[in-house]
Amino acid sequence: MAKANRRARAAVKTSLATRPPAGPKPHKSVGKRIWSGIVSVVALALAAAFALATVGSPLLFSSTSATASVSHISKSTITSQAITAAPGKDPAVERGSFEALSATELYALQVGGLDYTVNNSGIIRWPFDSAVPINSPFGYRAAPCAGCSTFHRGTDFDTGDMAPVYAVAAGTVTASEMAGTYGQYVALSHDINGKQFTSIYAHLTANSEKVQVGDTVTEGELLGLTGSTGESTGPHLDFEIDIDGNAVDSFVWLKANTAH
Repeated sequence: MAKANRRARAAVKTSLATRPPAGPKPHKSVGKRIWSGIVSVVALALAAAFALATVGSPLLFSSTSATASVSHISKSTITSQAITAAPGKDPAVERGSFEALSATELYALQVGGLDYTVNNSGIIRWPFDSAVPINSPFGYRAAPCAGCSTFHRGTDFDTGDMAPVYAVAAGTVTASEMAGTYGQYVALSHDINGKQFTSIYAHLTANSEKVQVGDTVTEGELLGLTGSTGESTGPHLDFEIDIDGNAVDSFVWLKANTAH
């Protein structure tokens, strides 16, 4: 056993004797250390720039005023910055800006624009005689008033005050009253070529309705005058189309079903 221990100690000494001496670790060159520092600074700056660009983004879904024109689209400008660096040079910061689209402009992109032509020669017509601007389209939005909805079931047309409102198709009056958020409104039930739907005309001037529940109306018959009753920010026509109890985009529906 003693001999075996002496042989093991001798082997260890031999191994240590033949191992190259441990020297100091090689140092990075000054240029490499400077470049590593620049890369770290750039990474931190990019992270900060990203954080700034994502804080305080405007609501995409903002409402427009009751007197907005078809061509007027508001945008919010947000500043941004880009940082670049090259070996041996200080980082360069480039500042710029980009624009956030309004809810109306996003909607216009989705439906192919807000321009349209009123042609009332078919069995389904527009609820007015000439094209007017759209204030608030169908869909999600920032509520424009305390009692207004965040999901708009209709299309707000800027017809102005006391403008005549016409039935979009022949049908039967199912509602003609002052009620809730609609204010003074009229609703018609239609069956056109086997297709059933309901049209709703809201925020009319009080007591301007020309029809009563149960009346049969013809396409183009006068229903009432536009106003600002109910939950409203100004005179306009809130026009809705319901199919099987579900609201559909009334602007898209009119463009698809009226004469061209």
